[in-house]
Amino acid sequence: MQLYHTTDAQGITEINPSEARMRELLDELDDLEPDEAEHPDVSLIHDGSGWILTVYQRGIISLENLEDSDESPRYQKGINRQTALQLWLTLSEGDIATLKQRDWQRDKA
Repeated sequence: MQLYHTTDAQGITEINPSEARMRELLDELDDLEPDEAEHPDVSLIHDGSGWILTVYQRGIISLENLEDSDESPRYQKGINRQTALQLWLTLSEGDIATLKQRDWQRDKA
């Protein structure tokens, strides 16, 4: 079994949450007041690889590797909650290759 965990907008971590719980975490973004939330995002981290997918309120998602500084962060805009859930499920399975095939944007250095 793959080991992964989520971090919610309050900074609370859950290990290997179910698909239903992942959906709840993503839906919580709709209830956040951006100026009041400590973390106005939710994330899923695949522990074995160090890859993290962070979902922000305005339909932005970022993909980065916390353990590899040579991997620059990438992002996509216009991501709905269902797509975000599918991406989280892909990462939870450790399928990094599929994630990297998506059309990511990177900040220009």
